[in-house]
Amino acid sequence: MQVRLLGPLDLMTAGGPQPVRGLRRKAVLAALALQAGELVSASHLVEVVWGGAAPRTAVNTLQSHVSYLRHALGSKAAILARAPGYILNLDGNGTDVRVAERLLRQGTQAADPVRAARHLDAALALWRGWPLADLAGLAWLEERATQLDMLRLRVRLALLDARLAAGEHEQLVPELKLLAADHPLDERIHAQLMLALYRSGRQADALARYRGLRQTLVNELGIDPSQMLRDLERAILRQDPDLNAPAVARPACYISERGTSNPIRCWGYCTA
Repeated sequence: MQVRLLGPLDLMTAGGPQPVRGLRRKAVLAALALQAGELVSASHLVEVVWGGAAPRTAVNTLQSHVSYLRHALGSKAAILARAPGYILNLDGNGTDVRVAERLLRQGTQAADPVRAARHLDAALALWRGWPLADLAGLAWLEERATQLDMLRLRVRLALLDARLAAGEHEQLVPELKLLAADHPLDERIHAQLMLALYRSGRQADALARYRGLRQTLVNELGIDPSQMLRDLERAILRQDPDLNAPAVARPACYISERGTSNPIRCWGYCTA
């Protein structure tokens, strides 16, 4: 059983995804799942669900919602009552957020970029759209949804780093251009794009990107690029050998799942 938060809230069971009925029930489950394994006070749950408009019967209604959710989760022990509130008692894979965070750690700690990309690609695939998409209008959960979207960007940038290290610079240029347009002040994204352009034999374009970002930062924020970006520009100017793609790069490719036309990403050399 897994509570999925990286999209519309639902439960992933052995039989497939199952909906949770009712906005307030979903809000209670989301608040518990975002702090899975931790004690969440009843007062906090009431605030999440009703804000400043909680009825006098809120605590009793909350108990009713918890009872429903225990049934939906298939066990009374899935939500433990502990003063002054409740604990969502699921294993380490009990939420897709926990799985994404674990895969992000594994990906960023892996020495092999191909292995790192495999973990990060799996993490990115957990997002099914805007997090908590069906809980809009509840202030605390909207803030958490924004944080989860920022987590997605962290995963995506880590994946791009891994793919650059695996020698996919030419393939990444179009994606990085779009990402840089969406995040015009993000120096890490622009650094990735500059490196991808340089490794693709486009030194002039890489330097033009730096100049464009420098002008944007001056105009929008009144600051110069960071030391990291200035160092990268200098390295590109002198064609520093350290910027070259790894000699052992193993490009990603796609194969079809046996018996179907579904493309599956395979990292490294395909043997199918």
